[in-house]
Parts: sequence; C-alpha cells; structure tokens
Amino acid sequence: MESFNTRLIVVDHIKHRVAKEGFQWENDGRQSSVTPNAVQAAMRSLGDEFEERFRNRFNDLIEQLNITDNNAYDTFKTIVDETFSDGINWGRIVALLGFAGCFVVYCFVHNKSHLVDNVVEWVTSYIDTNLQEWLTQGLVEFYSRTESHRDWPSFKTLLKWSVAGLGAITLGAFLAQKIINFNHLSW
Repeated sequence: MESFNTRLIVVDHIKHRVAKEGFQWENDGRQSSVTPNAVQAAMRSLGDEFEERFRNRFNDLIEQLNITDNNAYDTFKTIVDETFSDGINWGRIVALLGFAGCFVVYCFVHNKSHLVDNVVEWVTSYIDTNLQEWLTQGLVEFYSRTESHRDWPSFKTLLKWSVAGLGAITLGAFLAQKIINFNHLSW
C-alpha cells in the first residue's frame, strides 16, 4: 500500500476546491494542474460529490458563523470536534474536507485569504492527531478489499455517512455560534 502524507492530501483538496471557484492559492508553489495520486483523486471525487449535494447547506451554515480573524480557529475547532464526537467514519472525513473547502472559499470571498494557510494546518493537525490511526487502518482495509476485488462501501453508503457528518457539522456550527455569542457577551 502506498503511504500518504496528510498535508499533501489536504493541500490538494483545498487547491482543487478553490480553483473550482476561480481562486488561486499558491501556498505550496504547486501548480493546480498537477495530476493527483490515487488517494488525492479519490478525495477530490468524494469531496466534489459531497459538496455538490450539500453546497447550499454548507454555504448557509458558514455565512451564519460570522467568521472573523479572532474566532476562526475556535469556530473551526468546535465544529470539527463535534463532527467526530461520537465516532469516525469515511463520510465524516469527507464532510471534514468538504467543510474545510467551503470554509476557505468563504475566506477568499470575504477577503480573508490570509486564513487559508491556517485552515490547511488546522485540518492537517486534526487528522494527524485524532484520525491518523483510523485512516491508516481504513486505507489498509481499502487496499486489501480492492486488491481482492471485494466490494468496499459503495459511494451511496459513503454519502449516507456523509449526511451524518453534515449533521454533526451543523450541530458543531450551532454550538460554535452559541460559544462565540456567549464569549462576546462576556467581554
């Protein structure tokens, strides 16, 4: 099985997502036209399908968060923590990347592109700290199933899991907004 580098997967996904919206992000000096490896291509495909199905919900959700330079990390972390609070599955991982993609597009649209590098680091760090073991095992399972021609979870199954991930992200966003409002009132 080919090993993977979390940051490269996240960078590829973010570059792909912002390029689709007509923005350029050249943080790593990589051209947008680089051919993705198998893991990156799979994440692009899953992310595209997920984002296409839930684009309006994600955009509405992110617009309601009133993201500022001061609350961006806390908002992001609260949502991501809630997304995985009761377990990990591929759908939630796709939801995490989908949320990160929408988050960075929001940053570009609202003149906060300086936060994009931070979002990449937050996602990379979260995955490496909290999801790496699960992902490594999941990729081993994926490769062993595909090599023996057994069915891996269908795209339809992944989308069902993604809907659960979207629900967790929505709940996380609600909680993040409540925390932000409470902190604002506390000052």
